[in-house]
Amino acid sequence: MPPCPLSPRPFAGDPDVEALHRFFQPERQYAGDVRWAFGTSLKSAYVNSFEFLNAAPVVQMWRDAGGELQAVSRIMLDTGSWFHQAAPAYRSDEVRHAIARQARDALRLLSDQPTCRTVAYEKDEAAASFLESEGYELSGVAEVFMERSLEADIETPPAPQGCTICTLDADDPDEVFERGDAQVDAFLEGQPREEVAAWMTRSLRHQLGYGRPERFPLVVAMEPNGSVLAFADTCLDARNQIGEFEPVGTRKQARRRGLARAVVSQGLALMKAAGMKQAVVRTGIDNAAAIATYRSVGFEITDRLLSYRLHFER
Repeated sequence: MPPCPLSPRPFAGDPDVEALHRFFQPERQYAGDVRWAFGTSLKSAYVNSFEFLNAAPVVQMWRDAGGELQAVSRIMLDTGSWFHQAAPAYRSDEVRHAIARQARDALRLLSDQPTCRTVAYEKDEAAASFLESEGYELSGVAEVFMERSLEADIETPPAPQGCTICTLDADDPDEVFERGDAQVDAFLEGQPREEVAAWMTRSLRHQLGYGRPERFPLVVAMEPNGSVLAFADTCLDARNQIGEFEPVGTRKQARRRGLARAVVSQGLALMKAAGMKQAVVRTGIDNAAAIATYRSVGFEITDRLLSYRLHFER
């Protein structure tokens, strides 16, 4: 196999922020394939690199001979997992092999996990074939990928009683805190540790600042007292006219009231008004409630994200 044309170095924090931002822009990433999930990649690669409590990932910046960022990889030592994103011109086996080899060696050396885990879309036959050639075995389905057209009119149901469906005021610290607190309640089981809640609120501020808020409106269901009960973040790719939801959630005590459907419907209306032609979303294969909600507003499953594992010989 020819040598990899890219060289890695660790993510250096603030000096690398703008390079990451440029790298994840649609004009750099879109190659006719909506599955690359620009919003998820953009926000998580930045936010999680700065502070991930005690599970800081090993983030590598892969640059070409001219110093231009062409791929980013994240290695999670606590879970024994890794993933990467490469610019279209560098989605080759040479680049995949170098990134996979580095992730494997780092996890074998620095993690106590018995396996090395990653993912690939079912319809991405080249990625699946590559992982199998590297010794990975299919271990299940992690998520579903769903799409819907925005060409037709968007039906927005009335706001559930006692709530207002609106966009988050990113300049209001109280609203930002409530939005972060709602995400903690929606996604974490039991009573979250205080530092977890604090991190979630701080990370949301990073998302708002780094994601350029004018293209990432956050839809919320809010009570008169300012409490956020549900949320749907929309990521708008104006260049390719694609809107993505990431994340969507509802506080535990507010579920089964139609709040998720309401915020997602409003998000779809915002996407259409902004000129988007297509909407995409990804959710866990076991999240039946979320899948049902997305189907109720016109989404269909078009692909599945498969899990792969490589067992270590220790």
